[in-house]
Amino acid sequence: SPNLSYQRQKGLYHILNAANKEEADVLLLPELSIPVSWLPFMAAHSRRKQIALIFGLEHWVLDERAYNILVEMLPYNTDENYKSSMLVFRVKNYYAPKEIELLHTLRLRAGAPKPKKQRYHLIRWKNVSFATYNCFELANIEHRALFKSKLDILFACVWNRDVNYYQHITESAARDLHCYVAQSNTSHYGGSCVLQPSRSSISNKIYVKGGENHCILTTTLDIKALREAQYRSFRDNNDIIKHNPPGFDYDALLERAKK
Repeated sequence: SPNLSYQRQKGLYHILNAANKEEADVLLLPELSIPVSWLPFMAAHSRRKQIALIFGLEHWVLDERAYNILVEMLPYNTDENYKSSMLVFRVKNYYAPKEIELLHTLRLRAGAPKPKKQRYHLIRWKNVSFATYNCFELANIEHRALFKSKLDILFACVWNRDVNYYQHITESAARDLHCYVAQSNTSHYGGSCVLQPSRSSISNKIYVKGGENHCILTTTLDIKALREAQYRSFRDNNDIIKHNPPGFDYDALLERAKK
């Protein structure tokens, strides 16, 4: 049964309040970090505070299948100036071997979709183009490259102890996809980070090695500067963004730069 204790609720309230205090536009949480029964509360918070929430739901069990679901809550104002929030759900395409083993011990099967029904979302929200990946999905190099040249940010929700493995993947994604990469892992393991496609010495805007307490760290992503650098065919000494990778699609850049 899920842990719905007051202590856990208190930790979540602390994180949400800290994000509000920092006036964050997006709060990224790890995979499997929110119980299913707390979904209405999270949706209401996103709508009221007008903050985007990206997180993984704990396994949703239906007919002995456990569904690992990634959730995106994207707030907006209607034409009548009413606050609202759009909820987007996606089932994890690839379950990690350890995750499958754990589910088997509970006599459950992984609810992963069949290959022909696998989906990823390319989202445009507040003039920012992004996609979200759920932990082990990042290990598929072809799926990781689906949105090459189309992303400003790649968000990753992770729950994995192999932080070095995922560090290499996210660093590669930032360079190859030429976008910001933000990853949230549980504080027990560390490895939460925000990367930019720049030289190695300054590519980490945030990198957390882990700890016992729950906290948030914030950074500002300069989407305009990223796009302007990508549009230029040259770099000067003051540029921190690396040259575009081979095969970069300028038409895709112009498409995401449209108002």
